[in-house]
Amino acid sequence: MRVVFLIEDSLPNGRVGPELTPTLWSLIGEGGWHPDGGVSVLASSTYPNHATFATGVDVDQHRIFTNDIWNGSEFVCSATIGPAVDTIFERARRAGVSTAAITGDFTMVGCMGAGRADISWPGPDPLPEATPTDCLGYAANSAVLEQLANSGALEVDLAYIHLNDPDSTLHRYGPDSPETLSRIRSVDDDLAAVVEMLQPAWEDTVLFVVSDHEQELVDHRHEPIDLAAELRAASLPGSAHNEGTVGIVYEGPGVEQLKRIPAVTDAIDVDPNNEHGAISLVWSDPGRVFGSGSTGLAGQHGSPRTRTQVATVSGGHGVVKQLAAELAKRRPHATEWVPRIERLLGFA
Repeated sequence: MRVVFLIEDSLPNGRVGPELTPTLWSLIGEGGWHPDGGVSVLASSTYPNHATFATGVDVDQHRIFTNDIWNGSEFVCSATIGPAVDTIFERARRAGVSTAAITGDFTMVGCMGAGRADISWPGPDPLPEATPTDCLGYAANSAVLEQLANSGALEVDLAYIHLNDPDSTLHRYGPDSPETLSRIRSVDDDLAAVVEMLQPAWEDTVLFVVSDHEQELVDHRHEPIDLAAELRAASLPGSAHNEGTVGIVYEGPGVEQLKRIPAVTDAIDVDPNNEHGAISLVWSDPGRVFGSGSTGLAGQHGSPRTRTQVATVSGGHGVVKQLAAELAKRRPHATEWVPRIERLLGFA
């Protein structure tokens, strides 16, 4: 059996259908999906969910709560630290299962621990100058397809594939723009190219096509919220970081006090028992963002409002019908994919 786990970053579940995603729709017809989609971890951001896709555990265990994380003295990109637990790549290697990880976002290698796969691309450093890039500077899907065709990544037992183009386009132009709709169509063409590459061993293949989160339209009528300034104004403790439509507070006072901040609509403690103080996520009203990093972007994510994931299964292997029936019964959580894959490949 060959398992392929393909992530279309930010693909909106509500856009999946015969008009915009005919290839994916055809795969769903042959396999199955959950029409309401899956459920992401919180924050509903790229790196926390990809860390979960690689570990099978929630944020309180792999410790990547947001794209940037607190290292004890400052906030740094989670790729520089990586998940705090074993990844599926490490467990597969111990079990003699071959793996590959080809990702459009080079920082994904660190946050997923993907450098431990038998085949991985790109490296942990920025892309070579000749690499085609998307509108935000990440590797274009065409570069990912080239690597899939030439690296042997589809000849392994387990292949993770990340297509970044939808995420960049939704950030730049917003979830309902003509540019986004056009990009969704072109990404579906890229999926068709992957399926074509898989055809020689299709009868032995299980293909999961998922997304990590959705996006919401940024409301530029409001200034971005500076969460650190809000903490200071309320005389509350904690180290705050602004990230999309959420903010995170390390070693803070907990949700009940954070909810009293005027800009905060709601909050959850993602690690309430941290010995130095709660780790909490907060969010505001729809479209309101935290931090000036969202300035100029039309789409953002992070809050529970962007928590829906695409969740599909297809392929030619005989087990696909059973997997499709299971998927249709209950919305899958992001933590459920790794255990399912490990059971399929026999090293759970």
